[in-house]
Amino acid sequence: MLTDKVKFFAAVEKFKKQIAIAAASVTDSVASRCVDLFGSMKYDGALIKAGTRIKWENGLKRAAVDLWDREENSPANAPTLWEDIAYYMGYRIIPETITAPLAFSAGEIGYWPADGKFYRAKNDGTVWTPAAYAAAWDEVDISD
Repeated sequence: MLTDKVKFFAAVEKFKKQIAIAAASVTDSVASRCVDLFGSMKYDGALIKAGTRIKWENGLKRAAVDLWDREENSPANAPTLWEDIAYYMGYRIIPETITAPLAFSAGEIGYWPADGKFYRAKNDGTVWTPAAYAAAWDEVDISD
C-alpha cells in the first residue's frame, strides 16, 4: 500500500514537471487561456529567471530580468521587474493607446478591460479604442 502511494506521488511530480515544460513553450496567447498551469510566487527566495511567466491576480506576468522570489520583487511591489502579458483568454488586450505597430487587423478580436467586453475590429489598421471610436468595432460574444 505504501509503495502504491509513493509511486502515485512520484508520478504526480513527474507530470507536474512535464506540465511546466509544456507551459513554458506555448505562446502568450495560448498561455493566457491556461493561466492555472503557471506557478505563483512562493516568496521562498528562489531564482526566477528572466522570461518566466507567473500567475498573478487574474492573468500572467513575465519576469523582465532575473530576480529573487521575494515579496519586495513581486509585481505589486516592483512593477518595473515585470512585463504584462498582452493577452486575456487568448485574445489581445486592447491598450489605452494603440500605436501603428499595435494596430488591429480587420476581424481581429480584442479584449477591452475598461468594460470587460470583447470587440472585433471592422477594418485593417484600427488604432482607436472602443471608447474613443465605437464605430470601428463590433462587440462580440466569445462564449460560443
